[in-house]
Amino acid sequence: MVAGAALDDIAGSALVSSDRDEVFAIGWALLRGAADHQVSRVLEVFLETKGGGLAGLGEALTLVPLASTEAALRDALTHGNAPQAAWASLALAQKGRLEADAAGLAGLLVHDQGSVAEVAWRAARCVDAHHTAQPRPYAEALRHADPLVVETAVETAIWTGQPWVLDTLWRLAAVPERQPWALGWLGALAPPDGQAAVLARISEQPAAQRGPLAARLGTCQALEQVHVWMASDDPQLAASALRGWSRMTGLSADGARVASPAGDDENPVFQDLRDELLLPDLAKVRQLRDEHGKRWQGGVRWCRGHDIRDSLSREAQRWIDLEARWDFGARAALAGQGVIPPPPSV
Repeated sequence: MVAGAALDDIAGSALVSSDRDEVFAIGWALLRGAADHQVSRVLEVFLETKGGGLAGLGEALTLVPLASTEAALRDALTHGNAPQAAWASLALAQKGRLEADAAGLAGLLVHDQGSVAEVAWRAARCVDAHHTAQPRPYAEALRHADPLVVETAVETAIWTGQPWVLDTLWRLAAVPERQPWALGWLGALAPPDGQAAVLARISEQPAAQRGPLAARLGTCQALEQVHVWMASDDPQLAASALRGWSRMTGLSADGARVASPAGDDENPVFQDLRDELLLPDLAKVRQLRDEHGKRWQGGVRWCRGHDIRDSLSREAQRWIDLEARWDFGARAALAGQGVIPPPPSV
């Protein structure tokens, strides 16, 4: 940005790099500079590049004002190659400039190339979360070979209140490679009569995943379960449970730090480079549980010591993390109430 008009002479050659982050940084700066020749250079490369470079330029175009790029993006959506059209749809959608029934979007949502369809579904989420949701080819997306397309389509369904989405998440939770992702969403969205089943499935997951997944559920029963896990002899489970307990309660019960257990196939050369685990101070946990336990029993969705089932108080908003805030918004969207917009698509 400091280089101004000289930036394209200094670093403009990086626009043709295959490194996504490098291309994003230079492309964004050139677009923000907004000189006609700089914007034209970015758009010229955007229409020709592919792979990581295209993703970098696509993200840059999505994050800058559209004043000097909208016409080119609309042309790319209508007449460009599918990868460029997908990024053009997302850039327009992110700024509220994509029509829900845009002709170019429909074909992109069912494109065989996963990187195209996934970006297009992000665009659809932007559009449909702010307007009456359009009929979308969800069935085709759920059969896509690329798991990112499936996940993005399901998240679009969540944020547009599709009534079938919980049943779909349960089916995806039966697929081993998608279990953590699907169980995380089930934890965030499950109604009271389904929360015990979610917690039971979480209890079957690898030790390192259980605490964070239980915390996303946030129920009093989840809090009791992580309390049990914190007393485990398995340091991975105890450390995972502490992370979940701290996220739900907002309280610190940090204890000793230990090296993570060695794997059976660990190379001795890396023995001293193992991750460090933070274990709970069980005496401190008992003290805090005695002090706050009755209050916790009266809550439904705990995050950082706040029950966020029905509302987000001003104090809660100061302390909860972004994931919890978006989970709150997703629950509201699934109930037909758009109180919080979905997370940014880039």
